[in-house]
Amino acid sequence: MASIPDRPAPGEAPAPGQQRHDYEVGAPLRDGWGGTLREGRYRRTGLRVTVQDIRTELTRTPGLVERLAGIGRSAPGLRDPHLLAVYDLVEGEGALQLIAEWSEAPTLAASLRRGEIDERTAVVVVDGILAGLQSLHGAGLFHGRVGSDTMVVDQGGVARLAELAICAAAAPPGAGPEADVRAAARLGLELLRGSGRRLEPVRRALEAALAAAAPPGAAALRAAVADAAASVFGAGWRELGGAPARPRRRRWRPALAALVAVLAIAAGIVAGIALFAGGHGRTTPPGPLTIGSGAALTVTPASGGCNTTFVFVARGAVSGSGILVYRWEQSDGESTASTSLPITLNDGAFQLTQAWRLQGAQSLDGSMTLHILSPVNRTFTRPFHYVCA
Repeated sequence: MASIPDRPAPGEAPAPGQQRHDYEVGAPLRDGWGGTLREGRYRRTGLRVTVQDIRTELTRTPGLVERLAGIGRSAPGLRDPHLLAVYDLVEGEGALQLIAEWSEAPTLAASLRRGEIDERTAVVVVDGILAGLQSLHGAGLFHGRVGSDTMVVDQGGVARLAELAICAAAAPPGAGPEADVRAAARLGLELLRGSGRRLEPVRRALEAALAAAAPPGAAALRAAVADAAASVFGAGWRELGGAPARPRRRRWRPALAALVAVLAIAAGIVAGIALFAGGHGRTTPPGPLTIGSGAALTVTPASGGCNTTFVFVARGAVSGSGILVYRWEQSDGESTASTSLPITLNDGAFQLTQAWRLQGAQSLDGSMTLHILSPVNRTFTRPFHYVCA
């Protein structure tokens, strides 16, 4: 796993692992595919965010926790103007809440209902969808629910894929980059339905992707659509009227970091965890990193029955700055790769989370160990009990 970039400086984006009291949650904005989206604000910096209440039935989907964890562990740094970044996953008022980049733009579905998407804008939107997928797929990820209700369209026709991570984690079997490309091609053809004959080159490019036994990658299909669009509209076809379609300037790029969701099976309560970390290229101030003596590891629940997810959370104070290197070690011999977490002078503490899901009939007295490899060699172990007759 690649090292996690430096965390965002104050005023740029939420630091990972903050609980819901770090976010002000306001009025509902709209209903998203994965649940209601609300206005939000990061209390420490005033940054506006979107807070999504993930639908309860999704959190109960078998394997959702593990898939979310896999997404968080496998992805490198990712930032693209055609994606709405995700910052954090926290415990809300009885629900799991996804904290994402703020956007006031309407969904593509809403824009279509209002008749705001003309032929040329539709082609620009398809181009933006494929650009976002190109970045996702290049990072080893996929979207999983490419549709008019899971993306927004900014002024200038810039399409931005939304509800990342949750769509992929809850996607049906067979979902992946190829399914994303097929869904984008189908959506493009739907947007162009009823358009004049002059857009036939664009439609042919999309139809070819659907007809192929193995569809082209997002980058290849985007190039084919671009060539077709240029033959119709000319070289400057992406430049629509209205507000300029410029990517938002940021000095950081959020990167997916180690993620685990907590499902307290008995109580049905989700514990807050870190989902993503961010980086902005700033050099961490020099100084030795020290782990406080009060660091501790907890487990929820301490014992459980059939199909229980045990969640381990390590917390501790830190001073100075540097790189915290750690891995998780299970009592069955499995372990994660060594992971690097930059700590800045402003952090003051660390929080790390890992889950272990047990299924099937067995009785086990197990344990999880957090092994800190640097700046000191320390271990924290927490036992648990699983029994399923």
